[in-house]
Amino acid sequence: MILKDSVIYLIGEIVAKIFPFLLLPYLSRKLGVNGFGELSYYQTILSLLIIIISFSQEGAVTRYFYFYGKRSINLILFSGYAYALLIGSVGLLFCYFFHSEILAYLILISIFQTFLTVQLCIKQCQKKAISYTLIQIGSALLTTLLTVLFLEFSHSDLVGKRFLALFLGNLIIFILVYFSYFREHRRKSFNIAEYQKGFLYFLGFGIPLAFHQISMFIKGQLDRVFIYNKFTESELGLYAMGAQIALVLAVIIQAINKAAIPYFYEALKQKKITLQKVHQLTLLSLLLIPIPSIIMWAIPEEFVIFVLGEQFWGTKYYIIMFLIATMFSVPYLILVNYLFFYGKNKWISLCSILSTILYLGGLSIFMQFGVEYVPFASILGAGIILPFLYVMTSRVK
Repeated sequence: MILKDSVIYLIGEIVAKIFPFLLLPYLSRKLGVNGFGELSYYQTILSLLIIIISFSQEGAVTRYFYFYGKRSINLILFSGYAYALLIGSVGLLFCYFFHSEILAYLILISIFQTFLTVQLCIKQCQKKAISYTLIQIGSALLTTLLTVLFLEFSHSDLVGKRFLALFLGNLIIFILVYFSYFREHRRKSFNIAEYQKGFLYFLGFGIPLAFHQISMFIKGQLDRVFIYNKFTESELGLYAMGAQIALVLAVIIQAINKAAIPYFYEALKQKKITLQKVHQLTLLSLLLIPIPSIIMWAIPEEFVIFVLGEQFWGTKYYIIMFLIATMFSVPYLILVNYLFFYGKNKWISLCSILSTILYLGGLSIFMQFGVEYVPFASILGAGIILPFLYVMTSRVK
């Protein structure tokens, strides 16, 4: 069963991400290297907004489902949605007073992407892999079509039009999924005291993980803010394109992880997987880290230029470097999933904070030598957290 679901999730993730991946040559030519650098900068802001607005809602819903069942899952769902709407509304008021249209798009994307992600997590908990996959593919297809439509009929603010397409795509798909969800589930009424408990559960789960997610943001996105302010938009464009292409590998890893989590948790609950086995898997996964980058190294750079355009000469180097950094997520996910199961969110946050401090130190040093050295900070940040997590898992009782 796990193999069947893994294949479905993997196919869904790959197909869903094929659309934005296929957009890369289109966007690279439509926006140019400078425009792509600007797009990457705002995508970084979007990533931070999603952390603030989502506040780990998907994790809270997933853990509640496995520990307490689905009977009162709407209590956590509504608590999280209320939080997202409140924070998002404050952000939109800020945008209104400061006349920031593109930031308003980013906030709206964050709200409805959060809503949609929670619905996807519920599908995953229910092991409805096909429904999960159809939602993903539908969202990716719609946002891709809207992006091409808006960019083909617009001659200005093309970056803003890309984000408008993302917002409308998320909104439409969420509305369809939301009504489908409540046709399948009877709505149970809750009193104010129960909502307070649900909200406290949501906050209790999200606050420790906020530090962890901000740490991941710093290690995965903050470098682009520094590059945007210290170097040129064209240099950021090359750097960001390399990271974007390497993201394909991250998609595959996350698809396998999403499919395996329910069964991994069940195996831990039934004591079929021990800590020793977890550590063995972690060490074995380290051997896989260099393989994708070696394959990419063997591909001629002329092929990369053929796909992306002449302006993106030099992107291959960044792809190789980011593939190395991405592969460190395999042992990372094995250890983190183990700690998540036992509710050791504070431990994860502590490890993340320590590794982030070391990453920022490395980033500040590598940036002094040039933009081509900045990826070494990502590799450092991705790898240095593993010893901390390894020790923490050993202390779980």
